[in-house]
Amino acid sequence: MMDRKRLFILIVSLLMGCQNEAPATATPPLLPTVAPVTAVPPTATSLAEGLVTRLSTPDPACPEQSPWFFDNPAQECATTLLNTWAVMQRFEHGLMVWFQEGGRTYVFLDDGSLFKPYQEVSDPGGTAVSGPDPNITPPAGLYQPELGFARFWQGLVPGSEWIRPQLGWALEPEEGYSALWQCHDAAGNAARCYFTGPGDEIISLTRGQALYWNYWQEAVR
Repeated sequence: MMDRKRLFILIVSLLMGCQNEAPATATPPLLPTVAPVTAVPPTATSLAEGLVTRLSTPDPACPEQSPWFFDNPAQECATTLLNTWAVMQRFEHGLMVWFQEGGRTYVFLDDGSLFKPYQEVSDPGGTAVSGPDPNITPPAGLYQPELGFARFWQGLVPGSEWIRPQLGWALEPEEGYSALWQCHDAAGNAARCYFTGPGDEIISLTRGQALYWNYWQEAVR
């Protein structure tokens, strides 16, 4: 029979062995599966929405100046906003735009560069145009300009012979609309102006010696 001393040692050894065993590893609970969230792009809105709020909110950086009429403004301070009737026509390689204010007509050439050239054209002689040239037949789906733009596109105004070869055919008939025009207070080659197109696109143009333009904001409608 095992004596008490040996029995005590055996029991202590068994207890110590149990304490040194590694505890069982608990299995972490499974997290619920969450479906990924798909970002929804913002819906394009008309530039007119919020225009009253923008024009009534002073620019903190230029408290003495007029606020810009668009949400992505230039860094310079704005001058007074002008609202004028305008006509735009899109071509294969650019735009023609006429503004009632000042009777200005611009030819915007799109050569695919960031610095697209433009030129203001005028007709001091007041060339009369009764309609499209019957001897000019545009390709299917394209147009030739009528009315005021035709004077320059057909080369009837002296010095405008370059316009038709560079602009190409019109993509659509001309469109009249109410345009917004605003410049900033810089001068010289730093001068810039911004105006809206019929789709609320915003076009930026320089007013210095190097005349170029680009889209500041794409059309939103």
